[in-house]
Amino acid sequence: MFSCFAGFVEAGESLEQSVHREIEEEAGVRLSAVRFFGSQPWPYPRSLMIGFHATATDDDLAHPDGEEIVEVRWFTRAEIASALAGEGPVGLPGPASIARRLIVDWLENEDGRESGA
Repeated sequence: MFSCFAGFVEAGESLEQSVHREIEEEAGVRLSAVRFFGSQPWPYPRSLMIGFHATATDDDLAHPDGEEIVEVRWFTRAEIASALAGEGPVGLPGPASIARRLIVDWLENEDGRESGA
């Protein structure tokens, strides 16, 4: 199973700052072009999942932190399309999750624009 990165916003931190920090901490990846995608209620009290698309500045720097993340992998659109069709060896998040919506949006918008939630 593969999914999108997730994390928490620290006190005094903007949403965009948390995206940069979490991805760098968990996978060693620095980002550019962080763009809001949408949100989803989360089943814990007073919680909200917020999705962003971003661009990695150097794909080769990606590595798991060994604690929260055990594997980091980049996928092609063909691999994602196959997984969404149930044909590939990769499992993806369920259809009700914002992670799945982020992945589908990325697949359907090859020109880089996002449709939003």
